[in-house]
Amino acid sequence: MNKRTAQAFALGLIFAAIFLWAGSSVIAEKEPKKEVAVSDAKKVLEEKGYKVLSSGEFAKLNEKKAEVVKKEKPKEEAPAEKAEEVEEVKEEKKFTLIIASGMSPGDVATMLESQGIIDDETKFERFLIDKGYHTKVQIGKYELKSGLDYHQIAKIITKNR
Repeated sequence: MNKRTAQAFALGLIFAAIFLWAGSSVIAEKEPKKEVAVSDAKKVLEEKGYKVLSSGEFAKLNEKKAEVVKKEKPKEEAPAEKAEEVEEVKEEKKFTLIIASGMSPGDVATMLESQGIIDDETKFERFLIDKGYHTKVQIGKYELKSGLDYHQIAKIITKNR
């Protein structure tokens, strides 16, 4: 490429940049600015099935909710009833976890939480990642039960028994 060709190429780039800038500023000026009125926004939301509340209505709704929660609090149970409840809690849930190819630690955590094996899928996924188990999870079928801690579950699904 000689000097003249390089100059022509540079000039072409300059003209292209000028055309793009001019075109974008002309187009930007022609677009009308859309301002949505509150009443129009309410109409759109209500048409889509949403309920729009004012601040006062929202506060009243929260107060009613608090009253309902207070009324629904269980009264003191008899000691015999409490003992039965404790026995029910001690009953272990068993679950067969099947880990397939391509499943992420988040998928595994979601399945375990849905079956009541773990309390919080986000915490379990974070545990797997923090401890380095997320790269060691093995494909397979695993028998799990409630009451296992995160470390025990991780050892089972990574076959580090």
